[in-house]
Amino acid sequence: MSKKKKLVQLMKEMVEICDDSKILEAIVGNPNCPLEVLKMVLERGNNDEVSYRAAQNPNCPPEALQMVLERGKDDMVSQNAARNSNCPPEMLQMVVEKGKNDGVSRYAAGNINCPPEALQMVLERGKDNIVSWFAAGNINCPPEALQMVLERGKNDWVSWYAARNPNCPPEAAKKWKSKCSR
Repeated sequence: MSKKKKLVQLMKEMVEICDDSKILEAIVGNPNCPLEVLKMVLERGNNDEVSYRAAQNPNCPPEALQMVLERGKDDMVSQNAARNSNCPPEMLQMVVEKGKNDGVSRYAAGNINCPPEALQMVLERGKDNIVSWFAAGNINCPPEALQMVLERGKNDWVSWYAARNPNCPPEAAKKWKSKCSR
């Protein structure tokens, strides 16, 4: 057995038997933690610091993050999964399509992997909520969605984020800013 396989096996055993959360957090928080170990921790489904750190790991496998989001919970583990850059776009879209105003939806709408059509859908709902703020601030947000937000003529946070998004059509931002400064 190679050294790497031995190390992975040892880490798996450690995660299974160790009850010191600080040690486990250090293991799963390490970007070099083997994918199998991260997945194993998240499969347990615990809402604890160890799972929280595993979902936060930048190398956490997409299928493990997807598994966390499919649980449908709004907990810190799910929020970290939705904010992780490895989270699959289709899972982020699934989260924002539910239309909830929760932490998981916020982080999904703010994730760079969130598809533009999902961001547009969030903004078309017309809600002035934190999920819309995250969508309007996402650099993947399509220009037509940002323009639509500004054409509503509201002086709200969603419009503020839309006007400052680099994808916002300059004329739409200028028109909104002049209308709101009166």
